[in-house]
Amino acid sequence: MSLPIYQRVAVTDAGDVIPGAEYTVINENTGVAAPIYSDRTGATLLTAPYFADSAGTIQFFIAQGTTFRVAASGGVGTYTDRYVYGVAEAVLVQADGNVGIGTTTPVVLSHVSSGYAAPTGGVDANIINLLSNAVSGANFVGLGLLSGNNGGSFIHFGDTDQMDIGGIAYFHDNNRMQFTTNGSERMRIDSAGNLLVGKTALDVGVAGHELRESGYSASTRDGSTAGSYTRLNSDGAILEFRKDTTTVGSIGSIAGGYLYVNAHHSVGRLQVGGADKYAWDATQFYPSNDNARDLGFSALRWDDIYATNPNIITSDRNEKQDIQEIAEAETAVAKACKGLLRSFRWKSAFEKKGDDARIHFGIISQDLRDAFTEQGLDAGRYAMFVSSTWWETQTEVEAVEAVEGVEFVQAVEASEALYNEDGELVSEAVEAVEGVEGVEAVEAKDAYARTDTFQTLAEAPAGATERTRLGVRYSELLAFIIAAI
Repeated sequence: MSLPIYQRVAVTDAGDVIPGAEYTVINENTGVAAPIYSDRTGATLLTAPYFADSAGTIQFFIAQGTTFRVAASGGVGTYTDRYVYGVAEAVLVQADGNVGIGTTTPVVLSHVSSGYAAPTGGVDANIINLLSNAVSGANFVGLGLLSGNNGGSFIHFGDTDQMDIGGIAYFHDNNRMQFTTNGSERMRIDSAGNLLVGKTALDVGVAGHELRESGYSASTRDGSTAGSYTRLNSDGAILEFRKDTTTVGSIGSIAGGYLYVNAHHSVGRLQVGGADKYAWDATQFYPSNDNARDLGFSALRWDDIYATNPNIITSDRNEKQDIQEIAEAETAVAKACKGLLRSFRWKSAFEKKGDDARIHFGIISQDLRDAFTEQGLDAGRYAMFVSSTWWETQTEVEAVEAVEGVEFVQAVEASEALYNEDGELVSEAVEAVEGVEGVEAVEAKDAYARTDTFQTLAEAPAGATERTRLGVRYSELLAFIIAAI
């Protein structure tokens, strides 16, 4: 038996030596005194009390793997050393160059050699292999280098079933990075920086990056093999979606960016929350459900709508009920409304344009509501009058100061020129470069108040402000006024 040694001079926190310090050795796992010995073989057991020598030196031997603490006191202070681990022969280098970790007959082996054959065979230059079982290859990691102009380097992995089941490799012959799973290549980055998933080459004549589904066959290089995939392209479209060999959609950068859908089923669809909301084809854009969608809402309105023809409003008798002539009280309201038409200018336009803000003509919603009230009628019962309520919160966003970007510079260690046995230069000397941590540039922004809107009280957070805006459906209002003329 060969025991590890513990040796230390007992000193206080101030650095003062404690001559002849009395000390204890406690097993941290059991809380009781740990057995210690005066010799490496463990032949002579020391008995308490224990004392350091006149120079404060504490020395003893203890069984490997023991977790213990040493506490010493006396003279000018105290000293404690906690959680010291004694391990004998933690690393064993065998005669054949194999390294055992944790035991003289290790189960875990590390092979470091220039001629060790990889478990899959055929690769035998400068390889490091870490295995939990040298025979079956369970839990295997290998790092290797292939020499020569057509060589490369690789990292490959294995498990309890198979060696080299996954890996990352670089090949010098075509400067590619290759990624492998289940023993087969799944993805690569070619020398031009193209990302290929499920295939090993781009379609002929098409530059860019492609993400292929795992089942896509790479047996052809002209894109004729069926499959659905996404291509990160470089010829106008930033992101391109394909079905078989046909582009069915793309997001592009031409003329400031675009979203293009060449729907595979002749109709494009936009989903929100997992359900269809809007659809379009070559001639029209429409909601996916009839009579169920609004364009904008009370708090977030569109400004102007430019159109060749006016709106088409459904007026089919078959879709109406309670059809009646205008009542006497309603006629009185309609006549009053004719006299309530006013000219005005929008406050928002005046703030931007001043006296150049243009004059509009219409009715004031509050006046329309009051006209109904005077006749004992509720304006809210009539669709020409609209009252919308929502809730708002204001958040102050602080200004952002501009930051000038600093380019990242990787540190480089200095090295001398390297020559082979024949005196030929292998690599030139390299000067040291001090690394610089990069800083991303930040554009300056002014402080502003952000307004968040909520259409229902249930959605609004506590403290939100309630807002109400009145409106008019002029097509119905004008028809209402005409009925009283």
